[in-house]
Amino acid sequence: MTDIPTNVTPLHRLADDLDNAPTVAGPDPRFDDAADEFDAAQDDPQDAPADQGGHRRGGDRPRGEIWKGCPVKPLGYLGPVYYYLDPLGQLRSLTKHDAQNIMMLFAGKLPRLYFAFPKMVADKKGGVYRKPEHFEHQLACSAMITACGERGLFNPEGAVRGVGAWTDDDGALVYHTGDKILIGAQALDPDQHQGKIYPAYPAIPHPATAVKSDAVNQLLDTAQTWAWERPDIDPFICLGLFGVQALGGALAWRPAFWLTAERAAGKSAFQEWLKHLHGPKGLIQSTDTTKSGITSQIGHSSLPVALDELEPSDEGSGKEKAIIELMRIASSGGQWLRGSADQKGASGNVYSSFMASSILIPGALKAQDRSRLVILSLKALPENTPPLKLRADTWRARGAAIKRLLIDRWPTWTTRLDMWREAFEPHGISGRNADNYATVLAMAQMAQSADLPTPEELAGWTAKVAAHVRSSIDEIGSDATDIVTHLLSQQFDPFRRGERLTIAAWIKAAGWRPRAGRRLFRDKDSGDDAYVADQETQSVLADHAKKANNSLASVGLRVIGTPEAPELFIATAQLQGLKDLFERSAWNHGGWSQSLKRVKGAYSPKASRFMDGHQTKGTVIPFSSMPGLLAFDGDLVRTEAEATAQPTGMEDSY
Repeated sequence: MTDIPTNVTPLHRLADDLDNAPTVAGPDPRFDDAADEFDAAQDDPQDAPADQGGHRRGGDRPRGEIWKGCPVKPLGYLGPVYYYLDPLGQLRSLTKHDAQNIMMLFAGKLPRLYFAFPKMVADKKGGVYRKPEHFEHQLACSAMITACGERGLFNPEGAVRGVGAWTDDDGALVYHTGDKILIGAQALDPDQHQGKIYPAYPAIPHPATAVKSDAVNQLLDTAQTWAWERPDIDPFICLGLFGVQALGGALAWRPAFWLTAERAAGKSAFQEWLKHLHGPKGLIQSTDTTKSGITSQIGHSSLPVALDELEPSDEGSGKEKAIIELMRIASSGGQWLRGSADQKGASGNVYSSFMASSILIPGALKAQDRSRLVILSLKALPENTPPLKLRADTWRARGAAIKRLLIDRWPTWTTRLDMWREAFEPHGISGRNADNYATVLAMAQMAQSADLPTPEELAGWTAKVAAHVRSSIDEIGSDATDIVTHLLSQQFDPFRRGERLTIAAWIKAAGWRPRAGRRLFRDKDSGDDAYVADQETQSVLADHAKKANNSLASVGLRVIGTPEAPELFIATAQLQGLKDLFERSAWNHGGWSQSLKRVKGAYSPKASRFMDGHQTKGTVIPFSSMPGLLAFDGDLVRTEAEATAQPTGMEDSY
């Protein structure tokens, strides 16, 4: 042992003893390597200023590190949980810093742990030795907790990014393959980047290093072998679909896709094709799953999700609705929440692109769900059509080649997307429809060409797509159209005659619509219509209107205005009749007032009205916003009596 002056402190004496102490079992090459790495780290002038905490070399420990050059990196803590990146770059959490947990955290770097915090033993002669395969647990625990405390609070939600595509603060694409982080031409080890954590994961297929094959045209040619209902645009949309799936986490908006077709039309083959394009572990795919099953598979990644046979479920099942809700959240990278057994709850953001396939698209989709969908429809293939032969290795290589093209061309993405959105404006396509199709077409064209789209390309494609989109807008509908449809189709039988008459029929009668009151107010004795065509005069229409309005008032509705411009008043108050009409709907418990105000031409009058003895505010909707109420019942040709009946006013005395 080296002689030490008597005026040094005991801490210096102990440090010198430790530095010069031999190991019990003699020299160990792993231990010598760890010592060399440790000493090299201490001599690094780039490290942060030292403090006085930590292990026996605490004066050399940079703030926020266990020791200088430690292979385990503290991230911080949240409540009782402490977070680290292990030597492989995996995200690890500890709630107990016992010896076994610390050893598992260091794993292949255990010799460095043993050297940094040696376990010292004394022999009978007073000598001090390092005990092999042991470390000073209390000192290590103290240094680890101190380092996490110096890092501060850390919440993995929102800070951790798993495998898949992302963007950094500068808008650059970050493609995380699990074992590498690809940023431009750089391939970095999993680590921190601009405040985000990119931990190590089992690797997913890498993009190709160079593109030699004509992968894009091969994809388009194969896509054309399916019998699409829109053969002029759907194969090109398939190319965009793959691009959206590959880079979904980097997009501000990611549309959902739904493939629908009869049996034997090739839905399963399409799903298999996508699986090969993305390669093993590059796509989360399932034929029978739940929302919690999907979120557990996604984790912190942005991997695409493909669900086959997502058919409408039983009415009492919430499985399908929960998955559709997750698809809606994923479009904009929103957060899902659910309870847990420990009452702490679970949550996470979803940045995955979703695709589902089924024979029927579930009716549980609300307007906001349908507006996020790009629907692809297949027709049945001709009989004796040979099955599509899909070589997994061939399509995996082509998928990797297309990913490489998209990654290399990412710097042009924002410009391309803006160009496609602007090109849709002259066609009246905006909002979610523009978000959906501009994203898909921009991605497809970016895969096809390094050049920006020409004006001719933009005009041609947007004209074709817009024609199909406009024809489907009415089918997509909106929250406003959905609530009007729901209200008008509800059954109402105030006379308890057992007839299945709708609210629409009563509103038409109350609005002086010719022929509308025949079924409502027929003669009980005659067994037939008491008011034949030549009797349906102004007085008859007025009588029908008054009786119908009296009945409608009992459920919070009334027709007001004039016969030439009738309007429907819907009470805001939660009258029992209205609550019954909206029971088990998205608009129950008074929610109808919010959605009714979104109907075109709707307004809220300042004055209250009396409805069957109740005074209430309300929402007024013109009949012109509900075209079905202006149509005539029965034949389209009006009788002479109907043509001569000219009502002059509408009674409004309630």
